Amino acid sequence: MPQEQPLISVIVPVYKVEAYLDPCVESIINQTYRNLEIILVDDGSPDRCPEMCDAWAAKDSRIKVVHKENGGASDARNAGLDVFLGDYVTFIDADDLVASDMVEVLFKGCVDNGADVSMCALQNFSERIPCLDGRSASPEKILSGRFVGIHFFCCYGPNPVSKLFKRSVVQESRFIVGRKMGEDAAFTYPILYAQDKICFVQRSMYFYRSNPSSATGMYSLMQLDELDTLQEMLAFYEEKKESKIYNAMALEYFARILAHESKMKKSGIQDACAQERLRQEKMALMKKGGLTLANRLLFCFGNRFSGVFRKLFFQNQARCKRMYGGC
Repeated sequence: MPQEQPLISVIVPVYKVEAYLDPCVESIINQTYRNLEIILVDDGSPDRCPEMCDAWAAKDSRIKVVHKENGGASDARNAGLDVFLGDYVTFIDADDLVASDMVEVLFKGCVDNGADVSMCALQNFSERIPCLDGRSASPEKILSGRFVGIHFFCCYGPNPVSKLFKRSVVQESRFIVGRKMGEDAAFTYPILYAQDKICFVQRSMYFYRSNPSSATGMYSLMQLDELDTLQEMLAFYEEKKESKIYNAMALEYFARILAHESKMKKSGIQDACAQERLRQEKMALMKKGGLTLANRLLFCFGNRFSGVFRKLFFQNQARCKRMYGGC
């Protein structure tokens, strides 16, 4: 593409990924959209990643490296947001891969449709499950922020990855540092809600590496942090008087509480404070104002038949994703 195209920044937080960093960076530098600013944020990685980042910067003038003390993925992304110069920005995790034309397609989706945000489908992969680039996928969909809010978790994803943001919609936003889970959703949901148009490209162009030993693959009490985000989202949509999104979020919140109870039990974690927190949050949610009668009945059912409720809830989420597509 011609060099006068707008500058697009790519922010990559880097920490203990030396086995995966090179393939990730290769998939970025080989993008068909050439006018890129690639920011590798070395988050105090104790392995060879700092040297690898510097080596990549020496090879490609589009690559900048930020070295900093370890502060977590949110802090690293914020460091990138503090220095990026692009008219648009996207985030890529350092152990993931992207299709060679992802940036070009997402940029075109924004420009052609007058949207400030575009996103594509996300596909999990592992050493045994290859990346499948769905080039023959369906056409783009133009979605409203309200529609994305209703289907946020089941379809369009809390992840900042697989999305392209215009500078103006993120320049005042930052990730919550210290929150171990749910920090992605806390960043993306108010941005997406504020959009009149979001371009969704129904094609898998972002490939998310499945890692059972990662923070999301193994259960720990740190994952309870996501409930803080869900509480904030519930309060946000209640204040906005968005009843439909509010009730969708309340149902998600309730299902997540039940899921945490189940995972704690299966993991053999016996923590009286955590168990009491879940019990209190569940009871408080069931007493919330603004809930539909259907939700109140579902909560009563779920409180008595947790396993059946969770199975039906997540089956319905999978059905919605098949129906609407999603990240």
